[in-house]
Amino acid sequence: MNREKTELFHAGLSLAEANELSAYGYSSGTLPIRYLGLPLMHRKLKVGEYSPLIDKLHIRFQAWATKSLSFAGRALLLKTVITGLVIFWISTFSLPKSCINKIESLCSKFLWSGSIDRRANAKVSWKTLCLPKAEGGIGLINFKRWNITLLLRFVWLLFSGSASLWVAWHRLHNCHSSYHFWSQPEVQSQTWNWRCLLRLRDLASSFLISEIKDGQSTSFDGTRRLRIRIDVCVAEACNDSGWRLSNPRSDEEVNLHAYLSTIMFPSPELGSDSFAWDADGIVRPSYSSAKTWEVLRPRGTIQPSTKHIWFSGATSKHDFHMWVTNLNCLPTRDKLSSWGMQVPTCCCICTTEPESRDHLMLSCPFVLTLWAEIRIRLGSPSVLKMLVVQTLVYSVWRQRNNMLHSNCISPLLVVFKDINRQVINSIYALKHMKKFRNLLLNWLI
Repeated sequence: MNREKTELFHAGLSLAEANELSAYGYSSGTLPIRYLGLPLMHRKLKVGEYSPLIDKLHIRFQAWATKSLSFAGRALLLKTVITGLVIFWISTFSLPKSCINKIESLCSKFLWSGSIDRRANAKVSWKTLCLPKAEGGIGLINFKRWNITLLLRFVWLLFSGSASLWVAWHRLHNCHSSYHFWSQPEVQSQTWNWRCLLRLRDLASSFLISEIKDGQSTSFDGTRRLRIRIDVCVAEACNDSGWRLSNPRSDEEVNLHAYLSTIMFPSPELGSDSFAWDADGIVRPSYSSAKTWEVLRPRGTIQPSTKHIWFSGATSKHDFHMWVTNLNCLPTRDKLSSWGMQVPTCCCICTTEPESRDHLMLSCPFVLTLWAEIRIRLGSPSVLKMLVVQTLVYSVWRQRNNMLHSNCISPLLVVFKDINRQVINSIYALKHMKKFRNLLLNWLI
């Protein structure tokens, strides 16, 4: 080993013993330290100890702080780069709630304002953003739920017979046998990570399935009413004459007696108990984070309009804007007024009717003229209709903002030509796809 790149960490040694070790030429290190970018800790992370993660996110967000990024582009960066950085940490630690809240706040600011130095002004709540697209969200990760999902993998390692050093260490210090995991109390002398795993026992028990053979690794989970200690394994709950249970005094105990009479007694000749993971009704011999996440993730109502928003071939910035419009989360004047802001309520374009989403996109005279022209030229393929509608909705909102902020609006013919050019560009870019191959013939302008 290279002495210049190696540090020696020790604990519980006398000064004389420490001096003897120093004679080998290795410098002594002190905790806490970082390994592969992660802090090595036995306790709950403090603010200063997860600050390297926050600092790394700050650097990423500040490098991307540019107006050229659309909402869809920012969302893609959150789904890929930022999620990857955070998962590297949450696959090892139970991050404090304050840390996760800080991460979600930074992500929200970046998505909605393009910079973490400004207010988020979020159009849609973070809870909704973390739903799948089919349920009204955009598929971002709920970091707290993912943290729990990935920590359950450590529980599985304790029962799967893994030969990892992590399992061997906990077998020696915290959990001598698998069934002890369920009965041991949580005490302050235990490490923070181990206590976090103990708090997941009720949740883990709904996924773990035991195939009883010798009964030495499976907890019987006894109770006072059954006259069996809570910390015994299945093998200790029976003897040569049968199960060591008291006479049943309730319907629940009668049902338990009836069930136990249908299974084989544990026997050393059958081998060791084996465990499986049941995440979706299918018993698997290994842990699946994807299947476990599907059980634990937040859920919403299935949205029938999803297929008309997130379809294959849609322009990213158009489908994102269509999603916000469909949720009625555009900051139109009627919404701003309902929030208590002192703003005019008339439409920015026609100035005759109150400005709402439905008026702006469906009944404003400016928009009605665009709709009339588009209907004349619109062909029958549904993908073309969705493509054109999303382009029109995006263009109308741009014109509304131009009128609001610059007091100018493009003539109808110019807007229509711009919509036409965007549709043609989208079709040409995707002409290699079968459903776009002959689409231009149906778009006659």
